[in-house]
Amino acid sequence: NSLGKNMPEVADKIVDAAMPNKSLGTGHMVNLLKAIRTGEPYPIKAFFAYRFDPIASFPDPEAHRQVFDNLDLLVAIDVNYSDTAWYADVILPEATYLERSNILITQKGPKPGFAMRRQAMQPRYDSKPAWEIFTLLAQRMGAGDHMPWKSIEEIWEYQLEGTGVTIGDFDAKGSVGLAKNPIMMPRDDIKFTTASGKIELVSEKMAKAGFASFVQYVSPKKPAAGSFRLTFGRTAVHAHAQSQNNIYLNEIIGENTLWLNAGEAEKLGIKNGDRVEVSADGYSGTIKAYVTPYIHPEAVFMLHGYGNEIPLKTRSFKKGLRDNLFQKGLLETVDPVGGGVAYMEAMVSVKKAQGGAA
Repeated sequence: NSLGKNMPEVADKIVDAAMPNKSLGTGHMVNLLKAIRTGEPYPIKAFFAYRFDPIASFPDPEAHRQVFDNLDLLVAIDVNYSDTAWYADVILPEATYLERSNILITQKGPKPGFAMRRQAMQPRYDSKPAWEIFTLLAQRMGAGDHMPWKSIEEIWEYQLEGTGVTIGDFDAKGSVGLAKNPIMMPRDDIKFTTASGKIELVSEKMAKAGFASFVQYVSPKKPAAGSFRLTFGRTAVHAHAQSQNNIYLNEIIGENTLWLNAGEAEKLGIKNGDRVEVSADGYSGTIKAYVTPYIHPEAVFMLHGYGNEIPLKTRSFKKGLRDNLFQKGLLETVDPVGGGVAYMEAMVSVKKAQGGAA
């Protein structure tokens, strides 16, 4: 059973259903921000961020906070002090993964199955598992009949109803397979949602929206002399901007660096390990340089998720730089077709910081 099986259907359409000039693809979060800011097509006055940190994830965090100022209520449900939680009106602390049991996971693919995460220790302080937070919220809002469960075991039993699988079946290894052999869809049963029902290289949907399926390539704009295109990425050590304060992971990569092309570094008098000043649109900060020949001379690079501004996160507080602070004015700049945010359109200047020699 789906936990939403007995919930009433949502009557209103998604906020960007009829929004003019919206992207053809994704971009719902950016469109939601537009609705919060303008009140169109209808006002949005409350925002619940569950394990989601939009202020750290999207460009221009100050612009993001100004959008959120139009809300009457901002709630964060998280396991740590995210940037959004720090700015929220209310934090509902979720227990960490070892402190909570979760609803059953449906494993898809050729060999489907169910998986269970069981609590290993009691939650610390006043944190709660997500299932309990949401059921208590439903009760307080007068919708408790739709989420009537009092324990995670009740939820598991409801989810497993009619499957022939019991809670005890998970005792051996925490998961239950539903197929001995891979279940493959017959080729003739594969359906595409295109107008023709086939793979389309020329899309009718894009044509109706006024977009060409094939357009002439246009080179990205070059940074001005003395400037670089700021690029960013992630590391396998950390989960986005969430784990930099973790005691063990912080020891591995506690601070990000600025990757800088070796030839450009030589022109600027910068050596590997020097502290450099990065500036854009009135904001600047210092960071260690990582000089390498393996980056384009017009670009610089830093890992995402560093430079946090929350004093309680003492291990990572102000360590390194935040890439999205340099992405000013890009909060609502998206690709018109795919809807992707234009993160890589920030240009920065770099120079050796005063007293920055390694």
